[in-house]
Amino acid sequence: NYLLPMKLHCIAILNRDGSPMYLRSFGEQQEEVQFYYVAHTACDVIEERIAQQPAGDLFVGQLQTVGDMVVHGYAMNTQQWIVVVSSVSTESAGMRNARVKEVCQSVHAAFVAMVCNPFDELGRGEQIKNARFERVIEQLGQAEF
Repeated sequence: NYLLPMKLHCIAILNRDGSPMYLRSFGEQQEEVQFYYVAHTACDVIEERIAQQPAGDLFVGQLQTVGDMVVHGYAMNTQQWIVVVSSVSTESAGMRNARVKEVCQSVHAAFVAMVCNPFDELGRGEQIKNARFERVIEQLGQAEF
């Protein structure tokens, strides 16, 4: 039985208004517009799921399937959301969720480190432009899952 590995297609961070503060796609440049749309449509699902989520659990889980891609969500305590778009893999949903949750936690840790840096001022509604944060995202995009 051959397992098809999971590939990350996109990592996005959305502000509380649902606008992308950061979006990084791992593939063709033309796909980036599609990922903006996918990330934005995930906002409504995240808001619905957060209301039903147990307190303290930030990982929202699988939000939707779009073609051959799976969209997952993670709600940060700052009312910002991480959206991860990955390929559909042949592993169980529980295994895939665990892997995506690890990705979300890594993105969250890099985000917290960035906003806690007193020399990096990220204003409300601004795009994230931080070299250290970008390196973490790039490493996640290149990793094999």
